Amino acid sequence: MERRVIIIGAGISGLLACKYTIQKGFNPVVFEAKSTIGDVWLKHIIQSSELHNPGKDLQFSDFDWPSPTGGGDRFPAHTDVFEYIKAYARKFGLLPHIQLNCQVTGIRYVGETEQEMEMGDRWGGTGTAFGSAGKWHVSVHKKETDSIEVHQAEFVILCIGCFIGLPNIPKLPPDQSIERFCGKVLDSRVYSALDDLGAAELIKRKRITVIGSGKSAVDIAAECADTNGAEYPCTIIQLTPHWVLPCVSLRGAHIGYLYSKRFAELSTHQPGESSLHRLLATVFSPLRWGISKFVECYLQWKLPLRKYGMIPNQSFLQDVSSGSIFRLPKNFYDKVKKGSIILKRSRGFGFVEEGVILKGEDRPIRTDLVILATGYKGDQKLANMFESPIFRKYVTHSSTSIIPLYRQTIHPRIPRLAVIGQAESMSNLPLFEIRCQWLAQFLDGKFELPSIKEMEKDVKAWEGHVERYGGRKFWMSCSGEIATEKNPTPDTEIFSCPICYNPLMRKGPPGLNLRAIHWSGFECEKCNKTYSSKDNYLDLTLVAGLKEYNEIKPAGTELFRIPLVSFLYERGWRQNFKRSGFPGPDEEFEMAQRYFKPAEGGLLVDVSCGSGLFSRRFAKSETYSGVIALDFSENMLRQCYDFIKSDSSLMEANLALVRADVARLPFASGSVDAVHAGAALHCWSSPSNARSPVFFVAGEFLLGPAFFGTIQLLRGF
Repeated sequence: MERRVIIIGAGISGLLACKYTIQKGFNPVVFEAKSTIGDVWLKHIIQSSELHNPGKDLQFSDFDWPSPTGGGDRFPAHTDVFEYIKAYARKFGLLPHIQLNCQVTGIRYVGETEQEMEMGDRWGGTGTAFGSAGKWHVSVHKKETDSIEVHQAEFVILCIGCFIGLPNIPKLPPDQSIERFCGKVLDSRVYSALDDLGAAELIKRKRITVIGSGKSAVDIAAECADTNGAEYPCTIIQLTPHWVLPCVSLRGAHIGYLYSKRFAELSTHQPGESSLHRLLATVFSPLRWGISKFVECYLQWKLPLRKYGMIPNQSFLQDVSSGSIFRLPKNFYDKVKKGSIILKRSRGFGFVEEGVILKGEDRPIRTDLVILATGYKGDQKLANMFESPIFRKYVTHSSTSIIPLYRQTIHPRIPRLAVIGQAESMSNLPLFEIRCQWLAQFLDGKFELPSIKEMEKDVKAWEGHVERYGGRKFWMSCSGEIATEKNPTPDTEIFSCPICYNPLMRKGPPGLNLRAIHWSGFECEKCNKTYSSKDNYLDLTLVAGLKEYNEIKPAGTELFRIPLVSFLYERGWRQNFKRSGFPGPDEEFEMAQRYFKPAEGGLLVDVSCGSGLFSRRFAKSETYSGVIALDFSENMLRQCYDFIKSDSSLMEANLALVRADVARLPFASGSVDAVHAGAALHCWSSPSNARSPVFFVAGEFLLGPAFFGTIQLLRGF
């Protein structure tokens, strides 16, 4: 049997895959769309940008940096990295295997039907690299001859990366879309591809606004400030500020020694951990937390983050775990102080004719040029490689990570294919090398993969693990600050104080899933009141946290606070509604889904959710970016949590439990897209006080036990 291997992409991951497959006796063919290997290091990094990794974190295990270019604690320039990569390819004889200017336009799996693949319980039928009967047809566009060729391979390795390709253009309402802006809008990749002269000519004497919170955004802003000074200041808008480093060492302690060494791994719980590891992680977890708080205090002392409102909501530990830490350009805050850079933090933005308008502000930022540094759609770029819609769905179906991969390399449902370079870290090169070594052993038949179900279970376990420490963005570094998942969690905080309605400040992991809410604390700076999760729900009532006071509601509301009633609600009580003319939960849910069609992808609140009969359905439908199960009854929310616990998929869904009063809904204005209330209106003391932009009320006992199927549309909070 032939064992042809095709590698797509000749960046760092592609070169590593090529080298290690050659060592195992394969003769791989590498297709690279650009005119050189490692093109991203030559043409897609801002000219003045300094890397935030020292040379020793960007070093192949068997090929040292040439001195004095890099290596050790020195910080190489991106052009130095490019030359280092080329030297690596020459040393190990990789260049003869690489075909440049050959763009792969699509890959198609043939020889097995989709039904045959779904019937098996082992990857590729046998759990081995070459066990299935299928093969890949790879369509290649050869730019030099402008022709299309189809190559066949028994195994394909995708190494296309996620930092170039499809830009992540934010989706905005029609009245604030990019088209309304009279100036020019560029993606950061277009700017970074310019040489020094071209970039200077583009930005000279222009009012520039940069949108983004990552390294590209601050590097571009710094370049604009150097060119134009305070006469034409550059405005940078950040939705999700990250912890940044003025240098890579903190009082002489390299950050890698704090979080990237084996000791740091011992302080985190991991799926399948041994009893000893569990004990060590429990003992050392406070130390890990303490280091994070120490670094946060140090950075707030070293940098004027508080003065300019740039203290992140998430912890330093979360940003490290998600790979969001980066190094500031030299003298960045000096430029801010001199007025050549203006920092803006906002919950949202839009475009008007004159420039950019921030959420909650009346005056636009007058702008000539907007540069979007909002990342790339790494998952969509990968999905576009497949001709099969089923494989595309496999790649993009996950709402938590860019692509669900076993060992961050193999998709459990796509045979004879591996992916290298999608899951990121602070030091990508060593990570990619380890994965390529593992993959080469697998291709050589040294081990077999477990069953598909076991691999999918492992993927979910590790997603939960990394999300626990890195928050929602744990493998989203490719996507910038505008999420690109099918159902993205809102980046901005949606909860507001039930007393003054000011937005709450969150301390803890972002996101709406149960774990994120449980580990987060919320504070109203105006009222100086804190709110936290209790019994796995977030209490946002007026008396939250107060032992001396309690709220007594009308009998219709108090009835459902009784533990026995809450217990019986889905165990016969709600089912009996059918006798009163209700169509039943399934039909009621379908009615709501049809009505909420315009709100797809938005945030849905299930008011008076009871035990979560509909909340769980809304969350499992994956129609919305988040679902909030809201009720005044503590016992109903406890019952809801018990039902959720019995379904592992819901534990990781964007589903949150909140205790609140419907008369004082604790949400920021404009943050909720749809509100559902099923058989609940009769329990409210003042239905007219309930406020929502889209309201679906189904099956109410308004004038007696009759089903009204009422649909109301109420506008404005």
